[in-house]
Amino acid sequence: MVLTGLGAPVALADEEPPVSAPHRPEVAEVTVEGANKTTSGTVRSFGQLDVGDEVDDEELKKVERRLLATGLFQDVQVSTEPLADGRVRLVLRVKDKASWVVAPTVALSSANTGGGLLYAENNLGGRAKKLAVAAQLSTGESGVYVGFLDPIVFGLPQLKFSLEGQLKSDRVDEYNPDASQDDPEILRRTRLNSASISSELGFILFERVRAAAKYRVSSIDAQAPDPEKPVTSQAFSTGPSLRDTSLRFMVGLDSRQTLHAVTEGLNLEGSYEVSVPGVWSEFRYRKFGILYRQGLRFFSENNLVLRGELAVGKDLPFHQELTMGGNMLRGFQYRQFRGDTRLTFTAEYHFPLFKVKSLAFRGLGFSDTGAIAWRELPSDGVLRDASGRNIRGYLPESYTDPKAVTVAQGVGAGLRLYLNNVVLPLLGVDVAYGVNSGQVRFYLVAGVTPS
Repeated sequence: MVLTGLGAPVALADEEPPVSAPHRPEVAEVTVEGANKTTSGTVRSFGQLDVGDEVDDEELKKVERRLLATGLFQDVQVSTEPLADGRVRLVLRVKDKASWVVAPTVALSSANTGGGLLYAENNLGGRAKKLAVAAQLSTGESGVYVGFLDPIVFGLPQLKFSLEGQLKSDRVDEYNPDASQDDPEILRRTRLNSASISSELGFILFERVRAAAKYRVSSIDAQAPDPEKPVTSQAFSTGPSLRDTSLRFMVGLDSRQTLHAVTEGLNLEGSYEVSVPGVWSEFRYRKFGILYRQGLRFFSENNLVLRGELAVGKDLPFHQELTMGGNMLRGFQYRQFRGDTRLTFTAEYHFPLFKVKSLAFRGLGFSDTGAIAWRELPSDGVLRDASGRNIRGYLPESYTDPKAVTVAQGVGAGLRLYLNNVVLPLLGVDVAYGVNSGQVRFYLVAGVTPS
């Protein structure tokens, strides 16, 4: 009976006609239409479909999404035209965005107020190369930044290269670690001056697997602490500048795509950064990180964006410590909390409000949560390098209870403005309520923040 039962569907299957595979015509040629600035070769490289490949409707949708996700085009249409020999012509119709912008950079929050000017070119030479030059003056961070990114080295979307340089003067405030304070007390204020240059080479395999290696060289110089603050002992030794060099490795899965201000896909990655004399550094420290990011689309234009991160440091000098507060933890002062171990999670729900021609107004609600702590501190409260220099003098409040964990949460709402025909968003405004402190704080970013 069992054999009979098994045989019955086989007999029926034998009677059914075989199902033929769907027809996938071969691409005989590829043409690009509508691109005023972007070169045809660049458009074809991002499309990742060429002569000799087979194509169907699903593949055409993938090509369209790849081109939109570059951020270079206002509109993309991908289609095929039949040829006499049974093959097809692949037609890529694109409409370029304005690729360059001169925009203000504004930081407006308690403890960090100021602004500057940025020039950004998103499609240098029509080959999708990106150049940014910015200068900013603010109460927290001031400096000059230059960055270059080539997302398709040698015309290969699988290979990316970046080069960055920065001169920065950074006022570092250290606060009483109590998250419930209405007006957090600044215990020590230190000015750090630095110059750095870094380069990163990245690889993308199978459109999802991403790996990168980054090498950074910087010079760190500290000034004496502000004598008017309660703590005047040094957080970082004054004197000759120190060379901080690090090598960072990252590997992960990244399927995210941003299409007209809506992000979809998943990003999971792990990273390891090391600074030792073997990479030409005068420091010895390590950082480990696990990052999760995901975008989910709802109702066509609604977007849930999630971000979680675990970061762990070992023997971190003052300028490399982990921080929370400000744009990373809205509702609290800029870099209000410090430690060598940090866990954060952010959820944002973005939704459309209305449009005025190419200008889109979008709202968002958000929740930022973070926990930060010191895992271990030196017995005398001072971390020194091999030559005996102080590279981190801890606050007495941190040293009194070194394993205390600070947990803080901020919730709020915001507004985002996007121009469909320009490569950069125009404005972001957030209003955040610090659950621990009961305080309301405002955050404004105009143009972009060069960080």
